[in-house]
This record gives sequence, structure tokens and C-alpha cells, in this order.
Amino acid sequence: MASDSFLSSLLSKLSPESKILRDAKSSDFQASMERWSNYNLKIPFAIVQPANENDVAYTVREAIATHVPFVPVSGGHSQWSSIGQDGIIIDLSQYKGVTVDTANNLATVRGGTRMKELQIALHPHKQFAAVGNGNTVGVIPYYLGGGISIYTPFIGYGSENIVAARLVNSTGELVEVSETQDPELFWGVRGAGQFFGLVTELTIKTKPYSLLGNEDGQRMCGTYIFPIQSFDAVCTALEAIMESTEYISAGHIMIVQAPPDLKQQVLLVAPQAFCSADKAAKLFQPLVDVGPIQQVLAPSTFEKHSDHLDWVCAEGDFKRFTQAGLAGWSTKNFKRLRELHAELVENCPDAARSGYTVEWHSPCRAKRELNSSFGNENVEYWLNVLSWYTDAANHDFVDAMDRKAQAAMREGIEEQAFVSYTNTSREDPIEYRYKGIDTVDRLKSLKKRVDPAGIFTRELL
Repeated sequence: MASDSFLSSLLSKLSPESKILRDAKSSDFQASMERWSNYNLKIPFAIVQPANENDVAYTVREAIATHVPFVPVSGGHSQWSSIGQDGIIIDLSQYKGVTVDTANNLATVRGGTRMKELQIALHPHKQFAAVGNGNTVGVIPYYLGGGISIYTPFIGYGSENIVAARLVNSTGELVEVSETQDPELFWGVRGAGQFFGLVTELTIKTKPYSLLGNEDGQRMCGTYIFPIQSFDAVCTALEAIMESTEYISAGHIMIVQAPPDLKQQVLLVAPQAFCSADKAAKLFQPLVDVGPIQQVLAPSTFEKHSDHLDWVCAEGDFKRFTQAGLAGWSTKNFKRLRELHAELVENCPDAARSGYTVEWHSPCRAKRELNSSFGNENVEYWLNVLSWYTDAANHDFVDAMDRKAQAAMREGIEEQAFVSYTNTSREDPIEYRYKGIDTVDRLKSLKKRVDPAGIFTRELL
């Protein structure tokens, strides 16, 4: 259990640049505790902000030795990034950075680096990598748990692109893993790394912008908003886009309430295509033919990948984001999802900012080794359930609607084929998150070897 004597001893051994925050009323403490969501938010005994990798390792080692529980925080989007008064938070925001190796198409990402920082670092080198839809998402945890990306058609999922990792293990030792250094742990890190240690550094693959068909990292992004009465026509038009083999595309179809008053349910379709403006207009023409209320088609570039989604990254309130892999598109199931979203808003107006979405990307065209524990690299459609509300009294109802939404979109899929995304769910059975008995058994065996005491969660034990 954390104590003042533990903190005093730890502080005396850390570098002068590192900080320990103990006063929960201080501005620094409160700033460190800001999270994407206040759902299940706990206040720790203290927050440690290591300034370098050695201080991270020393903090973990001392915490293990004195039986002080801890959790790391990077981007602050994870609902598992806080802990109660018995433990400490290791805040990696002071230890971060990106080193780009253009000659070898690699980038090394450290500590609490966030997605926007990776994009900015790669852009001058005309390089891109797998990135998620959120500027403030932590890069390392995103990659460890899979890494869903619109760039998957070119590069695969994030976890596939890890080529080396440095982590503090359950004995407090700083180790490096790769295909030649503890390849079994390296396999586990590529998809389940958060359960085997505190990862301080990743080396990931990057690719030149030229692979996207231009030298600017550009893609075409559309936004088309429709009244709910156009539901069937929109779904028919979108199917043609999603199934196109002529162009590489990705995007979302969202069921949301229209701003500013959030009183009207609408469909918001946000397709993206890696081609010229003229070709994208041709690809998206079926949506235009339906007659959207509003429409925009404009270019965007890699370093600005998620700028249009900054509003979703707002901190505070109660939010949950769960993702379930789908076998493909189903208009029937999506129609049921629309009904559930309407039921959610009607019975809980506080949750009117919630959105139920299906995300897709074209099949990956890259050569893939698929030597990762993630195991869901061939999933091309995902259900994204964003729950957003302000009153804690609504937890149970909103969570129940989330589960109904997942069940609706899984209609017609055998349970053994259910897929849950480990970065957003730890409540579903482990068999939903990691597919196949052999994979699950292999992960459990690895957990027993490298973290038998469950220092890095009890998952897989």
C-alpha cells in the first residue's frame, strides 16, 4: 500500500526532473488526473511523473518491492488508467518523444507520446504509420492492443507493425524484445503487451507517403448528413462504396443526434478515399444521389488526420467507447442499431451526445506476416459504441444499451466468432478478444512465465 515513507524514499532516488504529486488539490495533480472520461475514475495516493526511462523502471521496481499497486497513464483515454488510495499512477507525460529513421522506414516512440505528436514527427519525413482516430490517444497502448486504423489497407493493424519494444517486467527489470530477443514475449507484446509489463518504448514500421499515391500524405474526406427517413437508400449507396475494389476506402456511418439541439436523429456518413478529388467524387456519387442535408468533400493530410475529431477528445463527463468486430455489413442489423439509439435518447436524454457507428476499411493489400497475438487482423468492419452522458445515475441504463447494441450487430454470428477489441473492453470473455484456443493458451502460458503474480493486471491468469 502506498505511503508517505514510500514516496520519500522514491523521490530521493529519482532524477531531479522527475516529480511526485501528492496534493490532490494542486493544479498539477488535477491536470494529471484529467481524463477523456470520468467513468470509474479513482483518485490515487500519489502521482509519479518520471522524466526518463530509468526513472520509470525504478518507480516500477520500487513499487513492486514494497507491494504498492500502480497503473500507467499515457493518453488518458483508458478507463483503466486510474487507481484508488492504495496505489500510485505512473504518469508518462514527462517522458515522451519520437525518433524517425527514414532510411529504414522505422520510428521509435517513447513513453507518453500521443497520436498527434507522432503524426507531426513523421510528416516532415513524408512518412506515415498506423494511427487511431484521436489526437490525444496514447501511441504505445494503441499499438499494444491492436491498433485499428484507416491506413490498415496499406500497412495492416498497429500491432503488426511493432518491430521491437522495451518494457519494465514484473521483477522491475528493463528488457528489450524483438524477433530475436525473447520472440515469445515479443509475440505477446504485439496485441496484449499491456498485460506483460510497462512498455516504455516501441519501434514501429513506417511507410513513405508515396504509397498513398501522392507526396503529401493526402486522402479525400467526405461528410454527408441525411435525415433518418433516407436510411434504406443511404445503406444501399454506402454498400457500393464499401465493396468497391477500384479504390481503397475507409470510414464511418454514424447514428447520431443532429446539433445544436440534439433533438433529431440523423445518419452521418464519413467516407474517406485514397485517390484524387475527381475519383473520390465519383466513388461517393451514390451518396450525393440520395440527397444529403449537408455535404462536404475536402482533402486532408496525415499530420491532420484526426483534427476534425477534436470535439470527441474533450475531457470529462462520462464516456465509454466499446468496439466489436463484425463479419461484414448488415443493413438489417444496422436498422436495429438505429432503433436502439432512438431508445437510448428517448429514455435518457442526458445521453443524446452518444453515437452508434459502423467503421470499415478496404482489405489490407500489404504483405503481412501476422505474427502477433492480436489475431483479429482480418476484421474489416467494427461496431463503435460511443456512450456520452453527465449523470452517474444513468450508468446502468447506458451500459445496458451498449450491450444491446453489440448484441444487435452480432445477430447471425456464432458466439465462437464474436470479436471484442481488447483496448476498449476487458469485461467480455478472453475468448472474444483473442481468437482460438491455441492463442489463448499460449497467452496464458506466457503470462504465467513473465507475470505470475499479476503485477500488470490479473488478465490471462
